[in-house]
Amino acid sequence: MATLSPLENLHRQQSLIKDRIRAVVYREANGVYLHGRPGSSKTYLVRTTLDSLDQRYAYSNGHLTPVGLFDLIEENPQSVIVLDDVSAIFEQPKALQILLAALGTPHDGSRTRTVRYKTATVDKVAHFEGSIIAISNLQLASHANAVLEALQDRVHVLAFEPTDEEVEAAIYEIAGTSPREVAVHAAAEVADFLLEQCREMGLRPSVRLFMDKALPDYRLWRAGNTESDWHDLVRSSVRQMVIPQQRGLRDLTRKDQIASERNIVREICATYCSRRDRLKAWRAKTRKGQSAFYRRVKELEKEARLSESNKVRAGARSRKEVAVLT
Repeated sequence: MATLSPLENLHRQQSLIKDRIRAVVYREANGVYLHGRPGSSKTYLVRTTLDSLDQRYAYSNGHLTPVGLFDLIEENPQSVIVLDDVSAIFEQPKALQILLAALGTPHDGSRTRTVRYKTATVDKVAHFEGSIIAISNLQLASHANAVLEALQDRVHVLAFEPTDEEVEAAIYEIAGTSPREVAVHAAAEVADFLLEQCREMGLRPSVRLFMDKALPDYRLWRAGNTESDWHDLVRSSVRQMVIPQQRGLRDLTRKDQIASERNIVREICATYCSRRDRLKAWRAKTRKGQSAFYRRVKELEKEARLSESNKVRAGARSRKEVAVLT
């Protein structure tokens, strides 16, 4: 079997995601949970696929409360709803119960699902026939709640974790389409320089960084509206992505700093295989040495062992909670 290029591998991953979105549009599935690294064009892929299918959809980005989620469902009873970067709702029991109801399959074979929002002062009911696509940087399993197991049974859960080489291939493919009204040869030159800067500063390449920072920097320079050369502007944009990670850690309390460093270790270990690459990424993100890295690794290993032990002890109780909610 011939070895696939990074771009071909990327297209295969994207095709699977598109097919799951088609299943939602054609009402063969009630929902999709898409997760993966930031800046990998998850949102762009979902929205362009829905647009290509002429599917109208409701889009919500950022913070969403349980009542806000219910209102969104009530206002779009037959639509596809896209929840983008709203991982916080998966930590809220009321929001999870709303999602469970909205994504369930009625026993009578119909698509109408009854969704209820009830508090001491409010009791509202919506009848929902649509679907939900959730986009997040976190795996569904990363959210600590027993009800998530029931939620996972109701939707297609997809990971979109392209390698750095595949993201670079995606950037060059986009450059070949004259993005943001930048000519192909100029867009390719911007892509070359951006990726070079990312490698030098230990930052993972990002489609979002190319589309939303580097190309606008070039356009601003090309229009004669800058005092700086576009290379300096792009270099500044890349540095802007690196420095907050380092300064932000120093500004946190000790407890929050450790939690943040653990999340960085999780991301690095999920991304890189070799010890050398992991330590390089760790230093770039934190400016700390390998002893701090391995200290966080040991803490995560201990945490995982405790979590597994607790999961075994709480298994019967969790299954009972899920049964009650469903």
